[in-house]
Amino acid sequence: MDIQALTSRIEDPLIRRGVEEAIGKTLLPALREEAFRGHFIVDADGTHFGTESVFPGLDAWEIAGAYLSLGKTRSVLDFFAFVEASQRSDGHIPFAVFPDRPDLDLSTHMRGVNYPADVFVYPAPDEAGQSREAGANERRWVRLFKHWVPTNPLGVLAPVSYLLLAEEIVRQTGDLRWLSGKLDSLDNAAAYVRSRKSENGLIDGAGFYVELHSRYEWDGVTQCYAIHAFRMLARLYRAAGNPARAEHWEREAAVLEQAFQELFWQGDHFAEYIHPEHGLVDFHGLTDVNWAAIAFGIATEEQAAVVWPLMKAEERLWRGDMPSQTIAMHYLFREWELHERLPFEGRNMGPLHDVSAMGRVWYLEALSCLRMNDTERLVDSVRLVCRMGERHDWFWYERYQPMQTWDVQPTGAYKYCEYAAILVRLVLGNPALFS
Repeated sequence: MDIQALTSRIEDPLIRRGVEEAIGKTLLPALREEAFRGHFIVDADGTHFGTESVFPGLDAWEIAGAYLSLGKTRSVLDFFAFVEASQRSDGHIPFAVFPDRPDLDLSTHMRGVNYPADVFVYPAPDEAGQSREAGANERRWVRLFKHWVPTNPLGVLAPVSYLLLAEEIVRQTGDLRWLSGKLDSLDNAAAYVRSRKSENGLIDGAGFYVELHSRYEWDGVTQCYAIHAFRMLARLYRAAGNPARAEHWEREAAVLEQAFQELFWQGDHFAEYIHPEHGLVDFHGLTDVNWAAIAFGIATEEQAAVVWPLMKAEERLWRGDMPSQTIAMHYLFREWELHERLPFEGRNMGPLHDVSAMGRVWYLEALSCLRMNDTERLVDSVRLVCRMGERHDWFWYERYQPMQTWDVQPTGAYKYCEYAAILVRLVLGNPALFS
């Protein structure tokens, strides 16, 4: 791949270097295609999460979208086929998949596995990298649907991400024939998300993309992503010529949106989450729920006009000059928000592990900038992310946790793909802003 040909029109030398390094040092090395065609890992060298683990949740959508922008369409379609094969009969998609092996430890982080019911088989590629015939050299894989944290966060992360990846594939390729063969699977995934609706009209599942703390039980980001995913599925049905199913999912999105508006809007911002015993949680300052509501068009024009300047003025969301923190106020947690520490938890994973800057939050903020036409803030955020990569040999960490000082502490997986993928998506996907 000629990386320089992709980046030659990027005017800012720092951003151009950042994109080139993100592609060459992180994304391309992660696309291994060894365990199955289309397989990629979530850190560049596999030292943190392993060389064969698969994460069909947000990682899949974010990283695969970057590969689409690099022209790796065949790889993304093959990856999607693997995730489709992992789908449970009720439509659910696992948020993690691991090779089945005799020494599999099902007592710690994989204790949510229902073995052997959560096992499925999938063909490994042959020596030439081609898929084998069904039944030939199939490998056994273990699906993880239930999180090890007692409140079971990430409950609908993977099926929502599956829907968004499908929509992005169709938007990039225009392949309606491919879509026609996937609609049943996609409808089943959306139906599973819909099945998680509670009496209050909200989708449960704890934190959408945060585990510690888990935002038990009705997270505002979850609602926004579910609304967005239902609308994207409706868009796919319209493209496929099925207006009846499109209208069905548009209605589901509208009903969920109404519940979200009624329960989360606080007059000038959206609250963070609703706890089943303690009610509305809105004491961590401004949060990423506001980015999600703006990014996906759920915040009305009037609401966006009110909350946007507040979010921009909240400097703590860019603590340490690194976009974007999940919450503004990092130390006002109640005891009932944190689960009891389990014996197998590592010392480096405290109860506030995800109170940090992460690429998934930055992406929502960037999409919000695009909606609000605040290109200056978007470009500034890209520069900051590139500077942080430069500080660490042009790699990024999974998280940047707030310190008692203004700085942030890099934590989690080093050489993680998320920031690299979002950087590539934003810059290559918006060439007019960076030329």
